[in-house]
Amino acid sequence: MPITASLVLLLTLKLVPTAITPGSTVYEDKYGVPSIVAPNLREASFAMGYAQAKDHAVRMGLNFKLARGRLAEVNGKSSLLQDGFLRGLGFETKAVEVASRLSGEPKEVLESFLAGANKGLGEQKDSLPKWIEPFTAVDVISFTQFVNAAFPLLDLSSKISPGAGSNQFALAPKKTSTKHPLLSIDPHLGWDGQDGGIVWQEFAMYTPDLHFRGVAIPGLPIGVLGHNDRVAWSMTNNNPQLFTIYTVKTNPENRNQYSYHGQWKEFKTEKVTMRYLENGELKSNVITSKLTEWGPMVPFSNRSVRLSVPNPEDTIKQGLRMLRSKSANEFRSALNLRGLSMWNYVYADVAGNIGYQYNAFVPKRDGAFDWDKAVAGDDPKSAWGPLWSLDDLPRVQNPASGVLVNCNSDPKLTPLGSEIGGTWPRDVTSYGPTTRWQMLSALLANAQRVSPEMAKEFATDCTVPFAAQSVEQLSRFADSGEAIAVLKKWDKKAKIDSVGCGLYTYWLRQRKGNVPLSEAAGKGVQWTPDQGKGAIESLQVASQQMNTQLGSLTVPWGGIQTMERGTVKTSVQGFGYVVSGAGLAAVSPASAGGNTLKDGRSHATFGSSFRMIVSLDPKGIQSWSVLPYGNSNVASSPHYSDQMGLYSVGKYKATEFGAALAKKYSVKNYHLEY
Repeated sequence: MPITASLVLLLTLKLVPTAITPGSTVYEDKYGVPSIVAPNLREASFAMGYAQAKDHAVRMGLNFKLARGRLAEVNGKSSLLQDGFLRGLGFETKAVEVASRLSGEPKEVLESFLAGANKGLGEQKDSLPKWIEPFTAVDVISFTQFVNAAFPLLDLSSKISPGAGSNQFALAPKKTSTKHPLLSIDPHLGWDGQDGGIVWQEFAMYTPDLHFRGVAIPGLPIGVLGHNDRVAWSMTNNNPQLFTIYTVKTNPENRNQYSYHGQWKEFKTEKVTMRYLENGELKSNVITSKLTEWGPMVPFSNRSVRLSVPNPEDTIKQGLRMLRSKSANEFRSALNLRGLSMWNYVYADVAGNIGYQYNAFVPKRDGAFDWDKAVAGDDPKSAWGPLWSLDDLPRVQNPASGVLVNCNSDPKLTPLGSEIGGTWPRDVTSYGPTTRWQMLSALLANAQRVSPEMAKEFATDCTVPFAAQSVEQLSRFADSGEAIAVLKKWDKKAKIDSVGCGLYTYWLRQRKGNVPLSEAAGKGVQWTPDQGKGAIESLQVASQQMNTQLGSLTVPWGGIQTMERGTVKTSVQGFGYVVSGAGLAAVSPASAGGNTLKDGRSHATFGSSFRMIVSLDPKGIQSWSVLPYGNSNVASSPHYSDQMGLYSVGKYKATEFGAALAKKYSVKNYHLEY
């Protein structure tokens, strides 16, 4: 071939665009964590929906039924009252409206996610419950609203604070061995989704403009906690008052009217067809909901509820901006979309910045009212004002201590210094210190040059709060005997091999006064002779109880506290909430709640629901993570319980972040096209 012809051919070849393989490739590692590699977000969202349905189809279906007020279609009549109230809140009605007007990237993400999820459903049709129907945009948008309202609804139903807890911390470069920020993610929830349907699926997503590793809630198309290639972030529950209970005054001359802050308004009524499962068949009846301008009337009462819930479109938009943020400032700027209802945010970036932002979709209210209680709906002063802005809420960036730590604690405590000043009403924030914060902040404040391995140890610390001081006080009043000897030898931790943690737990639970005594000991208060006498007498009773139930005072904690899923059962470290109503918990708070020491055992079902440590090296972020059970909710899956061995002893697995590493360490891969 002549040289000129060769040159023309070469130039022609160079002008032809390189072919891009359509669709996504999903690489699964040995723990079943999918890493999605795609040419664009549309294809990646399709693969994400498919991967979620593959491992969490039933959970997704339950989440959607719950959010839409249709759980009775699965559970029967027992859920009708809850369903009626949720239908009255209007999540489903709002979702229908939003779905009809959704546009741009949020619409594209949602549609492709649903297409992938429904493909996954179709492939499992014969093995899924009959009540699971193809998922729709109304399902996802309803659930988006429900997630924003989940904790306020839990608080509303029980009127108990603080609700589920969480831990998080960030360390500035001057505090770390790598000279790069470290961030710890550690939300605390029921491991099987007892808290408003919130469980996690871990995944990674790699497109040209988005690299993310973290977790999503099955049913939502956006990652919630984790990191991209520049920024990492975490969240803890901050308990703002996102609802108001109004006492409704009816017009004595017209029972169809009520006073809305001094103006008479007509009650609205809405007929709703409620379906419920009975004897294997779906039956239905029609109920009439009574609605006010605030929201639905609470069944069988003269009260109505108003919830402060963000626009679900903004939730999706904010989620995408968070995923794409390239700096701490960009991440905080994304929060200004106000798409999420609450949360303490702690974040860090590869440039060395760490930051904290208190977020609450909460209105300004008249301070003359006690907003923890029902307020008079006929009073003009009880009307809500505008939202608090982010700039008016607690925040700090790069504190002098180099530490940010929040464990559902007072915002002012987060930077370990005085950078956060001012005061806020109780309806904005009501938290104080927690035992988890006290212990974790002390570890972090005293540490120098923290390595990723040290960060993992701090995040999973099992030291039992006030135990050392309490045992010292007990020893003042009885310096001999088997029980005292066991407690003295105990390492004061709740590790699997810790001998003495069981006896101490029996003692704490033996009588009401022992928790306050332990707290007093932790503050350095000496017990009085009468207090000491009572403490020793209760220790003797606790010893008898433990000997009767377990046959020995030296049973290690791992012989008492276990976790179980399917056919797998293992001992698990951690200590939390062993006495009902008391906030005593180690940094690592594995807990059986009210069932602690039932028949002498503690079958833990609550605690860290996902752990991740992130090292923000600008040359390449590294992270390590673990789930309590596994990355699948399908009982026959090998990933149903395969992380329990790591989790139960406070270990993590490497995430192998990045598309190249995902491919290198995959044990299975498959291709999907939208």
